[in-house]
Amino acid sequence: MLLRDQYILKENFYLKKYLRENSYYYKNLNREPNFIHKMSGLMKEEYKLTLPDKLDKLRNNISMFTTFMDIIN
Repeated sequence: MLLRDQYILKENFYLKKYLRENSYYYKNLNREPNFIHKMSGLMKEEYKLTLPDKLDKLRNNISMFTTFMDIIN
């Protein structure tokens, strides 16, 4: 694994957690230098950290808030 990849893993908590849960990716990181970017995309999809997921979560929170305000009034 490249030193750059180790630094990226150290800085990104979710990526480190994802790698620990899917330890078979260590082999890919050692063989492919750019696998860290692919693994980052996979992690974002699994933990729902992509932009569409964040927007959906925001929409649900706004909907819940408006429902709460309707109940109060």
